[in-house]
Amino acid sequence: MTREPKRKLPPAKAWREREVTDWNVTTFTEYLRDRHAELYGIPYVPGRGGWRMEQGVIKRMGGEHGPEVVRRFIDGCFREYRPTRDYPGVNFTFMYTYMRARVLPKVLAEAAREQRGRTEVVAPSAEELAGWL
Repeated sequence: MTREPKRKLPPAKAWREREVTDWNVTTFTEYLRDRHAELYGIPYVPGRGGWRMEQGVIKRMGGEHGPEVVRRFIDGCFREYRPTRDYPGVNFTFMYTYMRARVLPKVLAEAAREQRGRTEVVAPSAEELAGWL
């Protein structure tokens, strides 16, 4: 039995070059940094617990829901967050703590709808059933 060679992934920090299904904590960290600078014009600053805590939460959420849901969650939070003078940016710790109850259910419902659409079975018509008998 011949093994297929393992696919070589782009570097973890190259989120634009990787499929979302191949993202890891490092990829999400770079995505947060880049998107934050793009949207708010300021550098990304991790939450109160620092990078280690924030990356732990990303890893836990990714293990529970998968990388596609985590990316959609981040994008949903970026869409909903409105910067203020006191809080000109947002970080994953804030997203997870204060926005999760509002954003994550929407993301999960959307993912479930898409999954149902992919796995929906089309029942045979009466004519097809009669043809089989």
